[in-house]
Amino acid sequence: DTWVYLSTDEAVARHSRYAATGGVVRDHNGNWIVGFTRFLGVCSPFEAEVWSILDGILLLLNKGYRRAIIITDNLKVAHNLADLDLEDSGITVLRRTQRIMRLKGEWKVKHISRNQNLVANRLAKLSLSWKSSLQVINEAPKEIIDLLQVDKVNGCFMQLM
Repeated sequence: DTWVYLSTDEAVARHSRYAATGGVVRDHNGNWIVGFTRFLGVCSPFEAEVWSILDGILLLLNKGYRRAIIITDNLKVAHNLADLDLEDSGITVLRRTQRIMRLKGEWKVKHISRNQNLVANRLAKLSLSWKSSLQVINEAPKEIIDLLQVDKVNGCFMQLM
């Protein structure tokens, strides 16, 4: 059972407050396994980030992965998901994500800086313009190939284990 990396992010349009998410699953070398995007409509940045993580976890479980390091640049989300005993949240998507993390698989949550989360950030921004429900992306879109290489060169995957 190998560990994989789930990088997630959200994007919220300033005027409309529409939110979208993006995420990517990679191996220990930073190679693309699968990506995903989702347009959410009006949503807070916190809830959008949690939605992205929930989508990623469900996608991983569906593909047979049970161990992942979840990477987010949202410190508040990282803290809330790292403490799985905290289940009195009024945010349904957060409670559901915590419940799944407690019951299925093995998950580690890591906070990283925004400039280390460029691929997921670009996917979330693309999702804002695509405006479609959950999209699973099996091959890396041409719009992010350059960012995948930057992440691999930076070697942030080796540092996170």
